[in-house]
Amino acid sequence: MDVVERSVDHVDFDLEDTVPPVRRARRWIIENVPEVDQSTLLDLLLIADALLTNAFEHARAPRRLRLSHHDGRVVRVEVHDASPELLPVLGKPGGRGVRHRGLLLVNRLASRWGVDPRTGHKVVWGEVLV
Repeated sequence: MDVVERSVDHVDFDLEDTVPPVRRARRWIIENVPEVDQSTLLDLLLIADALLTNAFEHARAPRRLRLSHHDGRVVRVEVHDASPELLPVLGKPGGRGVRHRGLLLVNRLASRWGVDPRTGHKVVWGEVLV
């Protein structure tokens, strides 16, 4: 994952892999997130894992990972993909198996999360308060 865009408030990486680069994404987030406590950092990493996994499992490339911060109080992780017609679906609690629980996890850990459909792509994001 190479930085493709960096500004004062965000850093972007293109995700050219064929499988989710979870380990590299975690390392990148740890290196680029402002100082946060361990609990908040863990929440952010779990949100990123779930969003990355969903994008690779359900959506088409190209994909991009963005980490941004706003007002020193909010850190947002976004995953962009080329499948605007495939909107995320929040699963049902208590379902069997370990799959299909990513958005439930995001819903539980994020202070806010959502999806922004755009022309030709969508952005699924989660935020944590710092």
